[in-house]
Parts: sequence; C-alpha cells; structure tokens
Amino acid sequence: MGFKIEKDIKIVNERATYRTEFTQALNNLEVGDLISGLSKVDVYKYRVNFYTKNFKDRKFQFWKDPETKRYRIQRIG
Repeated sequence: MGFKIEKDIKIVNERATYRTEFTQALNNLEVGDLISGLSKVDVYKYRVNFYTKNFKDRKFQFWKDPETKRYRIQRIG
C-alpha cells in the first residue's frame, strides 16, 4: 500500500468560523467597539454568546441608550 506524503500544507480550521452573523460581528469587535440598535429581546438572546469558549478571553457589557431607547453591546476587555 502506498501513501503519498505532502509537506507544507496549510491546516484549515473549520472551527474558526462562527454560525451567525451576530457571532461574526462579536468576534470582529475590538476593545471599545460596540453594536447598537438592538432590542431588549435581542440583547438577552445574544447574551449567552458572551460566556462561550470562543469568547472566554473577552469581556462585554450592554446597556440601554437613553436617547434612542435601544440597547448597545460593547467590548470592554
């Protein structure tokens, strides 16, 4: 049985992709960046992503903007 050995091939990491558009946006946030215009339902629905293993090294906070009455999520660390 002959096996072909290949060298210098890039490893494709399929786990680097995120399932939803929101988690992709969350992944791209730098410290100080925020996502705005969310409803209370959206914020509490997306909040569980803050505690997954993909984001364990990052910190986020959310609050209600007094002017627009919409919620914002900001990366703080």
